[in-house]
Amino acid sequence: MSETHWKLLNILCSENETAYALIVLNQPLVDCASGIFNTLWDKASFKAATDGATNHLFDMGSPVGRLRPDIIAGDFDSVRKDVLEWYKQQGVEIVCTPDQDNTDFTKCLKIVLEKFQKKKLDCIIAFGAFGGRLDHMFANIDTLYRANQWAPNTPVYLMDNHNISCLLQKGCHHLDVGSSHEGDSCGLIPVSEPCDCVTTTGLKWNLYKGRLKFGELISTSNTWSGENLVTVETDKPLLWTMNIKHSLTE
Repeated sequence: MSETHWKLLNILCSENETAYALIVLNQPLVDCASGIFNTLWDKASFKAATDGATNHLFDMGSPVGRLRPDIIAGDFDSVRKDVLEWYKQQGVEIVCTPDQDNTDFTKCLKIVLEKFQKKKLDCIIAFGAFGGRLDHMFANIDTLYRANQWAPNTPVYLMDNHNISCLLQKGCHHLDVGSSHEGDSCGLIPVSEPCDCVTTTGLKWNLYKGRLKFGELISTSNTWSGENLVTVETDKPLLWTMNIKHSLTE
């Protein structure tokens, strides 16, 4: 059985040297005083913005301190014309992706993966993945399934100031929860199909060959047993989610 080790919030630790790409999605960049987004931005090896997310980056600061991604991608039905023109003048790469069968996040993720075919990324983080429209959140989760098809060895995290999620494929997973940035709750959600055999350790309420299915049982509002490692063994894809301390200094 395959085994995967997830570093999760270790990426926020000051001494961490994880090489990752950051994709900024179209959600307001509020509560950035918490330091989470700024920490991710400063340490990212590559930065991408999707369409309307560019407006939020533009509005965050003065022209001198304005955040500049390496690439902006999308069908550009959301970004303001003056904003896109400003980034063009700054030399930011602009990639138009008019395909309407995929979301801007999905298309941008594919571009990032293509750019790093010859240079390994430890993971990819999509920031701004929650909040706003519910259909957008489900579309972001769907992109995790697509990402596994394109780059099964590159972890992709959905993240905002309060949550982080990843898709656990069939197999055994070791999740590091000892970074000190973890909040006090977590969950295991069988999004696409029932999981008939799930075994966990390191949680307050563990499963032993349990079944997770909407309409029967899903694991929400779970928490830690006090250990720094959670293990999850699953027979089907399973969404792991946990909350983040609001401030990096908590």
